[in-house]
Amino acid sequence: EALAAARDIRSVKARAEALAGLAARLSAELLQEALAAARDVWDVDARARALAGLAPHLPAELLPEALAAAREIGDEFARARALAGLAPYLPEALREQVLWQVLAAAREIGDEGDRAEALAGLAPYLPEALREQVLREALAAARHTWDNVLDEGGIRALTALGPHLPKALLEEALAAARDIGDEFARARALAGLAPHLPAEMLREALAAAREIGIEVARALVLTEMPVQLPEELWRQALAAARGIEDKDARAEALAGLAPRLVVLPRASLYPLWRETLPVLARRTRKDVLSDLRALEPVIHALGGEAAIVETFRAIQDVGRWWP
Repeated sequence: EALAAARDIRSVKARAEALAGLAARLSAELLQEALAAARDVWDVDARARALAGLAPHLPAELLPEALAAAREIGDEFARARALAGLAPYLPEALREQVLWQVLAAAREIGDEGDRAEALAGLAPYLPEALREQVLREALAAARHTWDNVLDEGGIRALTALGPHLPKALLEEALAAARDIGDEFARARALAGLAPHLPAEMLREALAAAREIGIEVARALVLTEMPVQLPEELWRQALAAARGIEDKDARAEALAGLAPRLVVLPRASLYPLWRETLPVLARRTRKDVLSDLRALEPVIHALGGEAAIVETFRAIQDVGRWWP
């Protein structure tokens, strides 16, 4: 029934996403149907995404059909995406041949953001001797998109590149991100890199985020800070978030940080909370309610449901004197 419902979705992109999402739960017979439905998706990008999403779940006898469908895609970027998604699951002899085909196709993609994304997705599967060269090509293509206000392909390339870049290339990527003139594009580049940076580079990324004047953009970077921050950097990140004046941007930054904060040991989390609450309380009651709602996971981690109830009861008690 779910497969039938997915096939009836009118939006080709939504249909392709639904088919790929169902793949892990389908029998071999239903996977054959899902593959047929994916091949019928007329939008080549959506078809490539569907084929790549199905790839990890296809039985060996369906892989040749999926490979044929990928090779039939006329658009270079979509074809490279589909082939890259299939390659890791092909028999070894065929896998090497397909990887070379994908690399050749990816290098021919005209749009630099798309080329960067295709190369970034392919690099982890290449022989080690070739991997760094392809990562450099992907990073160079992504950097060109930054000069043009970072596009979606450049963002996706950064996300894909981050886990695989050696330290020297991460340093190069971070330096390039910091040099982007447009603050929203700079924030998106920093946010894409942040989860993959070692501690010493995170210090630099956080400093760059705090220099961004547009508060919504600054919040975007803060929400991507990884859990593995030293306590000193958590203190700086939280200070940067609570210092944002725009209520919505501040709530977004605090809400983005909260799930990462709750995994800290209580001995580290409590001092951060003790510093934060008086700062939040200097604002209006409406503002602090919004901030505390964003930080609810932190309150819960420190004292459970009782702490949440007591915090909001205390705000009600003083409400008559609080604007």
